[in-house]
Amino acid sequence: MLPGNLHKFFWEHPVDTLDEDRYKGFVIERLLEHGDDEAVRWIFRRYERADILEVVQSSRRLSRKTANFWKNCFRLREEDVLCLRESSPQHSLHSWID
Repeated sequence: MLPGNLHKFFWEHPVDTLDEDRYKGFVIERLLEHGDDEAVRWIFRRYERADILEVVQSSRRLSRKTANFWKNCFRLREEDVLCLRESSPQHSLHSWID
């Protein structure tokens, strides 16, 4: 169960049933994005560095600001962070027009 001081970051979920092991990706992602210093310290005490790194690299829901911050902390390349990669080029709806 999550410590009481972290409940405020999971406002839309019943925290008494939120399994921090089963949903570790969600918990890490939410606290990296919205957590305070105390929440981030808890993440690093509770989870393996590899688990946190995997979330930073594979999340599609981290903001660019948050992703850039953690990219720099982990010394990653921009292309190694999924939500920082350039989106697929948009196909023109009017490609048949000259």
